[in-house]
Amino acid sequence: MRAKRFGIFGLGLYAFIFLACSNSSDQAGIEIGNPEIQAHSFEAHFVVDYGAKPKNGFAKMASESDSVLVDDLSLSLWRLSAYSSYYIYVGFDLAEGLTLWPEYAVEAPMKIAFAEDENGRDDWKAAFGDIEIDGSGYLKEIGAHFSPVAEQPQMTGSLKIAGSYVPFTFSFAGLDSLEVRYLQNQLDVADNGALSLTVRFCVAEWVNDLPMTAAAMDGDTIRFDALHNSILWDSLTVRFARAFSAAHHLAYFSNGNTEDDFDDSVLSRYDIIDSNWVSNGNFADNRNWILVNQLGGFADTSLADNSMTVNVTQAGTNSYSVQLIHEDIPLIQGRRYKLIFTAFADSATQITVRLGSYNTYHTEALQRHVQMETIWKSYEFEYIAYVDDLFARLEFNLGKHRNRYQIKDVKIFRID
Repeated sequence: MRAKRFGIFGLGLYAFIFLACSNSSDQAGIEIGNPEIQAHSFEAHFVVDYGAKPKNGFAKMASESDSVLVDDLSLSLWRLSAYSSYYIYVGFDLAEGLTLWPEYAVEAPMKIAFAEDENGRDDWKAAFGDIEIDGSGYLKEIGAHFSPVAEQPQMTGSLKIAGSYVPFTFSFAGLDSLEVRYLQNQLDVADNGALSLTVRFCVAEWVNDLPMTAAAMDGDTIRFDALHNSILWDSLTVRFARAFSAAHHLAYFSNGNTEDDFDDSVLSRYDIIDSNWVSNGNFADNRNWILVNQLGGFADTSLADNSMTVNVTQAGTNSYSVQLIHEDIPLIQGRRYKLIFTAFADSATQITVRLGSYNTYHTEALQRHVQMETIWKSYEFEYIAYVDDLFARLEFNLGKHRNRYQIKDVKIFRID
């Protein structure tokens, strides 16, 4: 199999990419509790689905009851990407993801005809069936990057009007490109551990509640473009990327607008008041916590009485030279949250507590400089999320000073 591997250089603030004090030349962070990650083989399928927006399972085929039928939906596939967090040096931009396909630039783009997927076409199996996702990262999403086919920039199909189907065309002139991203739990997993991505275009999601039967005819065809049925065309263009079965999409429109959104049904799972989003915040064991040593910092950890001790023996040059990190903290833009933790230090020292992106390292909600005391003290901070992000990192930045810290009872709640 073709395996996509990593280099030893990358760029980014708060990343694990600097020269660091570590036991391994290619490792800037020490994982203290995460499960072992296995490399996975991978394949992809592309289908038109006439059912409700699914997470997985089989696509619903067209029936006589469907008011809109798609005859030809073709897009140019430019890239398949894996988005993961890493605690090693990497040779690519984490925000751009790891390229799974193409292996060589000349292989892209590939024309994907969604309506032609019958149990997976042989050319797709040849292109995508021998990819291996390297096991060095913690997979968050798989993304497929598309653009309209230059020589065929429209979708064709038929629309039921007064009981009869009438041909329609939908112009892609309003859409430059899109990326649809699937969460790890949206991938199908075979018995042998192979991952399968099924990219579905959900027709019902695209046209639901739009007055399609009110569209005007142009001769014997209904056209949706800038000159014909332009109001409906605008709506269909905006809805196009949202109609895929992905949890997360990015759309780039011809007018210069962009859209980067999670599916509402996905966000609603995390839009809950009073749920604690810190897994293992009572430190029952090492699960879900990661210690990072970099930029001359070094610390080790131990557990006792449901608390984590971090003993910083080499301070490093920055507060983030030593980090205790919890991944996958959900943020919903505009929602108010509260972080609570209890801690003390052997000597009174300032630390930095932050919630930021795992791949751009930008602060996405909270950043506070906290004066630690030499007795147990409970700290509470309220904050509002700047963005939607299901994968934010809670960081306790403990570097820059030699010290010993104990932390327990870490909780994050949405409070309104």
